[in-house]
Amino acid sequence: MHNQNRKEEKTWGASGAVSTFHTTMSGKSNKPLLEVKNLKTYFHSDSGTVKAVDDVSFFVNEGETLGIVGESGCGKSISSMSILRLVETPPGKYEGGEILFEGQDMLTISDDEMRKVRGNKISFIFQEPMTSLNPIFKIGDQLSETMILHRGMSKKEAWEESIRLLDLVRIPNPERVVGEYPFALSGGMRQRAMIAMSLACEPKLLIADEPTTALDVTIQAQVLDLMNDLKKKINASIIFITHDLGVIAEMSDRVMVMYAGKVVETASVQDIFLNPSHPYTIGLINSKPDMSTSSDRLHVIPGGVPDLSQKPSGCPFHPRCDKVTDKCTKEFPPETAISDQHKVFCWACQGKQEEGSKWQKH
Repeated sequence: MHNQNRKEEKTWGASGAVSTFHTTMSGKSNKPLLEVKNLKTYFHSDSGTVKAVDDVSFFVNEGETLGIVGESGCGKSISSMSILRLVETPPGKYEGGEILFEGQDMLTISDDEMRKVRGNKISFIFQEPMTSLNPIFKIGDQLSETMILHRGMSKKEAWEESIRLLDLVRIPNPERVVGEYPFALSGGMRQRAMIAMSLACEPKLLIADEPTTALDVTIQAQVLDLMNDLKKKINASIIFITHDLGVIAEMSDRVMVMYAGKVVETASVQDIFLNPSHPYTIGLINSKPDMSTSSDRLHVIPGGVPDLSQKPSGCPFHPRCDKVTDKCTKEFPPETAISDQHKVFCWACQGKQEEGSKWQKH
């Protein structure tokens, strides 16, 4: 669905359930638009330090969609908010690393320079639009503000462009909706309005933080289709954050799996479903319902995400891992390259290269 050069595949995932994903055939740039290197975003309080993002590195190529998946509290949202310096400081603090967007470090530029990036070159779609839209301003006023600030439009030009953008995101009767207040719109319509706002300046990077979580499945499917179509039209890169592996399969070119503030695995969407390597990734995939079996119980990853102010030593997943060894409890594993695009951080995967998944489904 991303473009005409993508084909849909259906295949058996690690859990045995059918996974549907899209394979990029051509037209994808290998030039990084965003590079995050050794990012550390911590929160300091009287009770201790929370290492919400702990030495995280990743990249997003031009025209690519990177899916970020993991349980609540794993650092997905803080990683993405750090890109635009949206983490409140204090109590938050960027302790180290680089965030290079078009070669410029977002952590070192001035506040004025950052304001020129936010909503202009990089846009953010938040999880709940009702908390992002101002309830006392009309939809058109909120859309217009960005275009007046970043594109130098007059109020009349911005209002007319707002109508065009609402039509672009398939909102019926945009001439009427542009004059409505947020409370007058349904949840799906508000999310579409937020997407329209994020597209107002035709950004190069769109960050979507669980944009479909509060929507029913029908509206969710429509929003995902919309985002895929819009990505093709404006040739933007997307960082898509979600808990839903089905959404990851639908939207992503590559996938990054996070746990307790760390990246534990990154690979193409095909490899994540066909050849998951980290025990946590395998646990997530095995937890999906499997319509091909008669089992009445789902697989469960034992335990829970640790308190990040008291993170376990070594690999933070080791208290929940069925492959744990003594080494796992003492030292975080280095990167292991399964293939050129498939990297995993797991002691059990050391020496495992180009040989397929060594773990069997449960």
